[in-house]
Amino acid sequence: MKEQTFEQALEQLESLVRELENGEIELNDAVTKYNEGMKLSKYCHDLLKDAEGVIVKMMKDDKLVDFKE
Repeated sequence: MKEQTFEQALEQLESLVRELENGEIELNDAVTKYNEGMKLSKYCHDLLKDAEGVIVKMMKDDKLVDFKE
């Protein structure tokens, strides 16, 4: 998966969910899209976890730190 922002990944994930919920795709395509959606979900989760770590560190240290994008 190429590097993308949280917002881009979430938008792509939401699009995949809409396609899967539509139910008009073949099983093989659905499985492929589901797998891609799971990867996007993990990517978004990891970005949120990193952001949480930065916020916790800022609160503990009472200073600003760089957030990796």
